[in-house]
Amino acid sequence: MNPQLRQLAARQGGVFSSRQAASTGYSHEEIRARLVDGRWERLRHGQYAERVSLEGVPVWEREIRRHRMLVHAAVNSMKPLSAVVSHHSALVLHGAPVWQAELQEVQLTRTTGRSGESAGVRHHRGLLDDSDVTRLDGVLTTSIVRAMAEYATRSSFEAAVVSADAALRQGGVSDVELHRVLTAAENWAGAPKVRAVLAFASPLAESVGESRLRVLMRNHGLPDPELQISFADAEGLIGRVDFFFRSEATVVEFDGALKYTDDSQDALFKEKIREDRLRAMGLQVVRIRWADLDRDIWTAHSIRQAFARSSDSRIAG
Repeated sequence: MNPQLRQLAARQGGVFSSRQAASTGYSHEEIRARLVDGRWERLRHGQYAERVSLEGVPVWEREIRRHRMLVHAAVNSMKPLSAVVSHHSALVLHGAPVWQAELQEVQLTRTTGRSGESAGVRHHRGLLDDSDVTRLDGVLTTSIVRAMAEYATRSSFEAAVVSADAALRQGGVSDVELHRVLTAAENWAGAPKVRAVLAFASPLAESVGESRLRVLMRNHGLPDPELQISFADAEGLIGRVDFFFRSEATVVEFDGALKYTDDSQDALFKEKIREDRLRAMGLQVVRIRWADLDRDIWTAHSIRQAFARSSDSRIAG
């Protein structure tokens, strides 16, 4: 790619149009040759990107990167811009995680025209004022508060909480903004879910797994835990735990590691010492792994078993 086109594409999320390639000196035959030999890839009609190797990049990160490019390709094909990036596409641009989103479909909101789907783009119809819109990566995007409310109308409660927790964790979201979006959402079809998600969302959940575990606990009627509580003993600070059920004297930790290597043995040993110190304080400790989130009945039962052990030990004592 010549320097002029590379610079132009860099301002558009790595995306460029056939017209832009031609304006920087590429003939139709040269464009076609680069598509055929794989140097460039077609994202949508007339919108391309230079192909890069993603070997070693986790699958979910590849999907997010590609969605960003699809967003830019959709916006670039609509110039002059007639829509705003919204819903999960806006969350991706804001850097918030999305869980179970349809990342092959770009979400745009327009204030005029019809809603519907075409060529991998979902067009929504909505009312937007200046406070609903910001500019990210060179494109107009709904604010992160607006985006997480929008996503809640089209996703599961679990998926919406994952994004909402992360959005609040990023900081900068005021109560005024939350109230304004909640007021606007009263006229949306998914208003009850938006209210439920924003009422439940917490900036203290520090990962996708912790957010999903919070929802699992709620769905199974477990009491509300305290999040990110620190413990200390006679030796000093033990550390901060993910979830603490104070009345049940039980700690629940989410283990987000997908696998362990030889290099992690020291960390595992330190974690065991940490748990032993917590148990020495009379606490039950339950460790939940990623795979456990998909067997929710077993996971909820495991936590309740810890509650029962805690109760038994207090009676025995």
